[in-house]
Amino acid sequence: MPKEIRDAEQPSIDGAARLLAARPDALRQYTVDGRSIRYVELAQPETPRPLVIFVHGSPGLWRTWVPYLNDPDLQAKADLIAMDRPGFGDSGSGDAVLGFAAQARMLAPLLDRAQPGQRVVLVGHALAGALIARMAMAYPDRITDLVMTAAPLDPNLQQESWFQYLADLAPVTWPLPREIVVFNREYLRLAEELREMQPLWPKVGQRVSLLLGTDDAEVPLATGRFARQMLSSAPAVNVIELPATNHFIPWTRFGPLKAAILGHLDAP
Repeated sequence: MPKEIRDAEQPSIDGAARLLAARPDALRQYTVDGRSIRYVELAQPETPRPLVIFVHGSPGLWRTWVPYLNDPDLQAKADLIAMDRPGFGDSGSGDAVLGFAAQARMLAPLLDRAQPGQRVVLVGHALAGALIARMAMAYPDRITDLVMTAAPLDPNLQQESWFQYLADLAPVTWPLPREIVVFNREYLRLAEELREMQPLWPKVGQRVSLLLGTDDAEVPLATGRFARQMLSSAPAVNVIELPATNHFIPWTRFGPLKAAILGHLDAP
């Protein structure tokens, strides 16, 4: 486990416990394609407000986003949702759902939580940054804004390693944690998924922000050029390069990511 996530693990657990103690009604679930999806929703149904949906990367859990869910500024501006993505946590841990189209379909019921005519902002980290772009392609009229952090988008910048294929063989997977097996299988398919998305980029007509770290060893800054080129239909594309920042932006750069989300909520 990377140091940034390891250091945030206990505060994340504690923050999730405080959130659910204060709002026990926030923990919910729905069923799609025979699978239960667990999510947390902080909403005020009586007041029409924008909806922000946080989607964790691979691996991850809904509590990745606890600092944002507990943030009073974000709570004041929007209803907030975070889920355990299919294959993780209480949404079928270890039972992988491979393919962005299938994952997008399983997360689509969360879009129904939006109030009519309200802004819907999707926030995704790492692999989920590409996933929320795929959701925008599939549901262009139900999503207004995308905030992608450390998102791999260019298939030509993705390279699988031999040990990833080795780690997907049954004798090796048996002793591994189930969610690590799902993580490996998702990333083995990533370049193929990104290639399949390439002709669909003109469908993305949402406002987009892409946050990239200058020291990210997994998602290079060249991803920003790819995004600007492919997002030809987006009304605004804001590529934000964060100096001295690695891949773990949600944990290490709370301020810039929160500011980006608020910028989308405050945009005309």
